[in-house]
Amino acid sequence: MQDEQQPKKTKKQKTVPVRSLSRLAAVLALYQMDIAGTDLGIIVDEFVNAKGPSAISLDSDEGMQIDLSSMDTDLFQDILHGMVANQQEIDKKIHEKLNVDWPMARVDTTLRAIFRAGGYEMLKRNDIPPKVIINEYVELSKAFFNGRETNMINAVLDSIAKDIRAL
Repeated sequence: MQDEQQPKKTKKQKTVPVRSLSRLAAVLALYQMDIAGTDLGIIVDEFVNAKGPSAISLDSDEGMQIDLSSMDTDLFQDILHGMVANQQEIDKKIHEKLNVDWPMARVDTTLRAIFRAGGYEMLKRNDIPPKVIINEYVELSKAFFNGRETNMINAVLDSIAKDIRAL
């Protein structure tokens, strides 16, 4: 009887800046493209027209749920289209920064999606300061990892930034 009297736990809605949501959606889309081989046009349609995930639940102690419907669709599409158009250059630059024992093909799919989205922004979005890009993807990675992966993302993106632009 006591279970019926206790209020049900509901997931908290977390407010996230629209550009951060775009980056999260781009990572999720790149992951899906990598795992399932989903076509770019289909994935953009799923995310932009809300046929795909309008909200995701993050496994955390707080049981957060994040609504993707308010993301900056222009940034989302720019990251996806730009990454696909420049994938060879982006992958080459990331590969140069990875340990010789860990080529891109060996990197976790989620981590690879984060590298690619962040790598695209670092290489092609000169209007966004490198420190912002690094911080955004390191913070985003904490939704998926809680170990050394976040340090690895920081190190790789920071190293790319030092090669191509002044911090």
